[in-house]
Amino acid sequence: MSELSDRRRFDRGGDIPGLDADLCESEENGASRAGRTNTEWVYETLKGAILDGTLEPGTAISQSTLFQSISVSRTPVREAIRMLQAEGWLESQPNKRARVAPLSASDVEQQFAARIALEGLAVGISVPHMADDLPEMRDLLRQMRVAVEAHDYEAWVTPHKAFHRALTRGAGEMIGQLCASLSDSTQRYINLCMKDMPMAYMLGEAEHQTIYEACEEGNSLVASSLLAKHLARTAIQLVGILDPSREPTPIRTAVKLIGDPGIDAPSTKSRGAL
Repeated sequence: MSELSDRRRFDRGGDIPGLDADLCESEENGASRAGRTNTEWVYETLKGAILDGTLEPGTAISQSTLFQSISVSRTPVREAIRMLQAEGWLESQPNKRARVAPLSASDVEQQFAARIALEGLAVGISVPHMADDLPEMRDLLRQMRVAVEAHDYEAWVTPHKAFHRALTRGAGEMIGQLCASLSDSTQRYINLCMKDMPMAYMLGEAEHQTIYEACEEGNSLVASSLLAKHLARTAIQLVGILDPSREPTPIRTAVKLIGDPGIDAPSTKSRGAL
């Protein structure tokens, strides 16, 4: 286990490897509960730990351990776990236990194929209404470049996510929420890629710039196509990590549906650009 994971272990009332007792009990975290129910807070805390890899695939989640470690009643914990199970983040097990859902190449294909199709559509809808968002997007590109130059992945994640949200903002609230949900679903796979290829996120910076330029020029078709190829490159790399022999047909199909015929889908041998 990594040094980071070792620092995040706790032994009070049981053991959920990776879940930080300080995170659950600090005054700072207590203040962050303001305006949220206990169920929402438990849900967001566990989901965040799954997304960033603190809770690794296969980690068992004991309700009794959570009751003791985060100082909330049983009902919010049960409800939060049910919500996470319904969304596919946790799987149910006997004896009132759950475990973090495993990673699979099939899930990567389905989630990224859906994300390519929906986010490509959303960008196409958004580009004609994007003028007010362009200054923010330029600044987000700058923040990503600074993080890349500093080799700081954690500093890069926030502006990267915000950049993709800005690309789809003009498509409407419902489509935006669906895009955000798919982005969350793919994030823990991207974190996996960071473990195997720590510098992989640097490879996508030129692609982000060309996507932005297409948006700035008002070219919806090219912006959608470039985004589809950008996401597909990441997905193909992740499928290769999880199952090197697998041909990611759903991803290629999604790119063809969204893409400009003049922009080729990435090769299976392509390296990921996040």
